[in-house]
Amino acid sequence: METVSGEQKLFAIIAHTAYFLGGVGFIIAPLILMLLKKDDPFVYHHSKQALIAHLAILIVSLVVSILCSLLIGILLIPILAILWISLVITSLIASLRVLDGKLYNYPLIQGFVNKF
Repeated sequence: METVSGEQKLFAIIAHTAYFLGGVGFIIAPLILMLLKKDDPFVYHHSKQALIAHLAILIVSLVVSILCSLLIGILLIPILAILWISLVITSLIASLRVLDGKLYNYPLIQGFVNKF
């Protein structure tokens, strides 16, 4: 692998930690980076990983929210909290890997990432 520049590392870290932007920023930031940096394999890989992980947690959150309106989802809130904590931890691990100039694959979502 080639040497990774500071700019590449910054873009990759932004993609992984975009949930700090709030709202839909955690989807839009990695998507924009992925589209703008198609020619940069390092940034593209990290933004794609982050986008799929963020979309997965968004979908699970929406499903639990809908189920909460039926009172069934209340039982799933602790599981959702664990998933969000897992996302934060894995994105911080990914950011550390970025700082080392290495690639990172989020656990459990590789099947989706490879299809995308």
